Amino acid sequence: MPPGMTRLNQTLTRALAAIYLFLSTGVGLPPTRGAEIAAKAVSRPVASAQPFLWKVEGPRPSWLFGTIHSDDPRIATLPAQVTVALDASRTFHPEVEVSADLALTVAAKLFQADTPDLSTRLPPPLWARVKTAGESIGLPEELLQRLTPGLAALFFSAPPNADIAATIDGQVHDRAVARGLAVTALETIDEQLALFEKLPEAQAVAALTDALDEVAAGRPAEKKLLTAYANGDERALVAVVAGEFGTSPAARALAEPLLYRRNQLMADRLVPHLQAGGAFVAIGAAHLTGPRSVIELLRARGWKITRVP
Repeated sequence: MPPGMTRLNQTLTRALAAIYLFLSTGVGLPPTRGAEIAAKAVSRPVASAQPFLWKVEGPRPSWLFGTIHSDDPRIATLPAQVTVALDASRTFHPEVEVSADLALTVAAKLFQADTPDLSTRLPPPLWARVKTAGESIGLPEELLQRLTPGLAALFFSAPPNADIAATIDGQVHDRAVARGLAVTALETIDEQLALFEKLPEAQAVAALTDALDEVAAGRPAEKKLLTAYANGDERALVAVVAGEFGTSPAARALAEPLLYRRNQLMADRLVPHLQAGGAFVAIGAAHLTGPRSVIELLRARGWKITRVP
């Protein structure tokens, strides 16, 4: 394969990972490879913690499963409680439905041909940082220029590598499709990307700066989030997400559109599926935990929801 095509394929993979990652969890997750994977696998049994799985009571129960976009070996195996619940369900509801051409669709929307060059929309020192970050992952400058400041913030929230099929959300999706469950996504790619496309310029620039700062620091928040998830620690996960959205005025401003408004929208769209029963919902764990979560919004409507041991 020509070097240019290899680089473009890497870019498309990264774009797809960015959508799942940032929008599903509120913060990204680090890649884990080689000796780091082996060390983690030895240090912790796989799938031993309480899963982020809740049962919605009804004549035919439904299930809410909090996912996280990582292929870390600590969470590489779907918990038995999750597979049993999924196999007993009749419908499946991810945030966004995966399709063969999704990466191309995402990339086309991220790298917009009709936008002003990104370099003209950023302060020179920030553009220099963006160029360096782009070069480190093999992103051609001609594509980098096509990002808006908001979409650049989304893009650089993703890790440099991601094995989509090996992640929790990827595994659940593939199992649901293989079992023939009817799939109805709760959001569209257009809706998710619009969150960043519509960010005011100053807020988008601040968010991009925060994203690059997090990468430069070694992604400490991401590591804390993954540890909380692997341990099944709901309180710690809530604290990490709250901490991330509280790091700066730009981050605090993002909490409303990225988390709380989406929680309300997803709760609204879930109601008819829960009423029908037998629904299995797989969305980012950050959407199911903490105040104003999808679970709390559904409980306020009278649904009885309990976490599975």
